[in-house]
Amino acid sequence: MFVKKVAVIGAGTMGTDIAYSLAVANIPVVLRDVDENALQRAERRMQDTIHGAVTKGRMSADDAQGRLAQVRFSSRDEDIADVSLAVEAVPERMALKKTVLKELDQIVPPLAILASNTSALSISEMADVTLRPERVAGMHFFYPAHTMKLVEIIAGNKTDREVLETLSQLSEELRKIPVVVKECPGFVVNRVLTASMAAIMRFKAEYHLRPQDIDNVITHRQLAPLGPFVLADRLGLDVVWDVSQTLEKAYGNRFDPGPELRDLVHQHRLGAKTGQGFYSYQNTSSIDGSEPRPLSAEQEEDLIDLFTLAALVEAVRIWEEGIASAQSIDVALRAGAGLPIGPLAMADQLGLDVVYQKIVHLEERWGDGFKPPSSLRDRVEKGQFGRKSGRGYFDY
Repeated sequence: MFVKKVAVIGAGTMGTDIAYSLAVANIPVVLRDVDENALQRAERRMQDTIHGAVTKGRMSADDAQGRLAQVRFSSRDEDIADVSLAVEAVPERMALKKTVLKELDQIVPPLAILASNTSALSISEMADVTLRPERVAGMHFFYPAHTMKLVEIIAGNKTDREVLETLSQLSEELRKIPVVVKECPGFVVNRVLTASMAAIMRFKAEYHLRPQDIDNVITHRQLAPLGPFVLADRLGLDVVWDVSQTLEKAYGNRFDPGPELRDLVHQHRLGAKTGQGFYSYQNTSSIDGSEPRPLSAEQEEDLIDLFTLAALVEAVRIWEEGIASAQSIDVALRAGAGLPIGPLAMADQLGLDVVYQKIVHLEERWGDGFKPPSSLRDRVEKGQFGRKSGRGYFDY
């Protein structure tokens, strides 16, 4: 199916960035919102983004004007009645998303695709409120959507393969990397990142550490481009809390971030967007004002193991459940989370026997959340240690 025109529903930050990405690819797009003020803010944001691209020499002034001309900012249903695809990018609440998709089902053409930009919620549940569940899928962009390369394409239990192929092709037209995954709470990237982030938040609480001391270890060791607390503040602590609650309900206590995140959300300290979260954006220091307490060498090594192996254990579980292939999981985490190496390739490189013993130790220290996955144990028992033996989660 050829996508001739797209509607993006919701003129918040994500919706605006998605519409911008479409416009830059020369695809006509209608950014629709019921709030005229939100549309005006979105237009100003898009103009600023395009102006920045021109200033940096990434786009000529003439090209910029041509791309902006591809976007229509509208609150009217009739302006989206002829689209090939509608992408909802409203806040992460199931009831709201269902309402939006049910309305879109009545407005857009019968063969148009309905896609949700959800980061964790059930595509099948959303699809069931429409008369076209086979044409409903997830199209999860990552923040900031105009620069991040990954798009998770999520199949609901009734989604047609042709819909997945169309969304994948469109993602490539946007110069992004599509990864098709089956439905599960959190999909691939958010499920892995949230498991790792929750483990680090519990670690911080146990040892009464400052967020910047933990973040510095993560970034200085080049384990990720951002530390977990900087990342959480940028995403919005309310968003991180909502996702962690969804995943804890689905998978259990390994997604429990501990009380501090909940308390910050209740205090409306939601991160960068409110000026305070784990960090204060008035003075760049930790909000609790505590003195630095550098991690001991032992704590630093424990932190590194927690961060990397929580991600690995969750990635292996996703693979065992058949949600995505080993290659897709690693590509998604490199493109969507900026990891220098995918967790499954990392395990193969370190040696699955070595990794297995580390996870056994973490289970003894931190509980069932680190129970070694059965596929990892089986490979070790068969002498499949990864790269050094020629076979692990990948063949060498």
